[in-house]
Amino acid sequence: MPQATSTDLIRAAREAFNRAIAEKDARRIRPLLAPSYHLVTGRSDQFHGADEEEKRWAELFQSDPTAVYRRTPREITVNEAWGIAEELGNWQGEYTINGKLVHASGVYAAKWQRTSQGDWVLQAEVFTTINFDDACIPPEPI
Repeated sequence: MPQATSTDLIRAAREAFNRAIAEKDARRIRPLLAPSYHLVTGRSDQFHGADEEEKRWAELFQSDPTAVYRRTPREITVNEAWGIAEELGNWQGEYTINGKLVHASGVYAAKWQRTSQGDWVLQAEVFTTINFDDACIPPEPI
């Protein structure tokens, strides 16, 4: 049986993240994140730290049971020598705002790093909203 490539392992980690979101299990998200994980959301909100991110997901799952997001990789580029990789993909989500189910989608870029144990974890993710329902709230102006 051939050994899994880094690309295979990253795709599996991404799918584990998608399953954890679908099953509303924030505890399964935390091991996929580097301690210094950084996020820029599709609305341009920014968050830092894996522990904080786990709490954010847990609060979201509790406050909005309709919330679900799926990330689909299009391209993964790996630097094997350094144990880092870039993932580019598309995302889609739905959630409730003011009692109305809304949909949004877009593109994302993710930076992965291989741990000393050989696991791939997310260092950073940047999401950009491209398509959205009228009820979606845009980012605050800069």
